[in-house]
Amino acid sequence: MRLQRRSLQGDEIAAELDLKATEATLRERLAELDAEIAELTKPPEDAGSISFGKRVGEGTSQAIDRFAEVGVAQELQPIKERVARALAKLGDGTYGTCDNCGNEIAAGRLNAAPESALCIDCARQDRRA
Repeated sequence: MRLQRRSLQGDEIAAELDLKATEATLRERLAELDAEIAELTKPPEDAGSISFGKRVGEGTSQAIDRFAEVGVAQELQPIKERVARALAKLGDGTYGTCDNCGNEIAAGRLNAAPESALCIDCARQDRRA
């Protein structure tokens, strides 16, 4: 089965979406994600003063907090990748076209989640897999 990709004509998608505003929103979100990931993954400033012993203390609490922060940063990475993909699709003229089936992504979905690269049907199937 050959996948047929269809690029939406600029006028079709622009009629329902403000692409310049969408791009600005995505760029802003990407910058926010980069800053948040950088903050969560930066080395602790007072790492040399942390001590660990047999009892739960400040060092143990800081280590647990650090593991949680790194975990959150790892969860943000796929979101960042989706935002970057949407920006790439805007750049190559395929924004609004599903990466999986090639069909149009509903304007309402793109307005609600501008980083969407899958139509609602493909997104549902992707979550089930």
